[in-house]
Amino acid sequence: MKKVLFSVFTAVMFILPASVQANMLSNSGFETWVEYEGKNVPDNWWHMFSDPDVAGTQSSNAKSGVSSGQATITGPGWGGWGQWVSESVTAGQTFYAYQPVNIPTALNNAAAVLELKFQNDSGGTVGSALTASLSSATSGWEALSLSGVAPSGATKLSYTVLLKDTGSNPAGTVYFDDAYADIQPIPEPTSLLLLGLGLAGIFVFKRSRA
Repeated sequence: MKKVLFSVFTAVMFILPASVQANMLSNSGFETWVEYEGKNVPDNWWHMFSDPDVAGTQSSNAKSGVSSGQATITGPGWGGWGQWVSESVTAGQTFYAYQPVNIPTALNNAAAVLELKFQNDSGGTVGSALTASLSSATSGWEALSLSGVAPSGATKLSYTVLLKDTGSNPAGTVYFDDAYADIQPIPEPTSLLLLGLGLAGIFVFKRSRA
């Protein structure tokens, strides 16, 4: 019986993250990269860099999978990647965003930024952009998170990750991986654990009554 419980629990914990986290983003783990205008860029993401002093590239410093997006700043400017979360937003919908970042050393006058923008059909921003930022060193991977309700007039939503200057002589490196955006919040590990145990318990209970 213990072997059955352990086997079911293990299977549930591996299956749940993929099934519960729908994720509207494409290539969210920065796994696939393509050549664009002489640069290596993450597939399905916009490549947005304002100045040569901010550069982006593929990195093997990954939270999961084999790669992540690395952005480095050595002077004034900003740079990063973005994509449409949804091009069919309905007013009143709540969207959730979650962006793990790894900042090995505290950024000097710069910040890693997660930004959500609700927009209309003409590309204009509707309401205020939602932002979360971090400039201090992280202990491994830590997440920036946001949530927001689509305002009246919004028809689409963009998701952007950036490294941008916040003062003079900015410097530093940040890694982005496992981006998430959806109308469902990302499950907490504790919630997944409890759900997994509950499903495993139901399975064992049914087996014992058979």
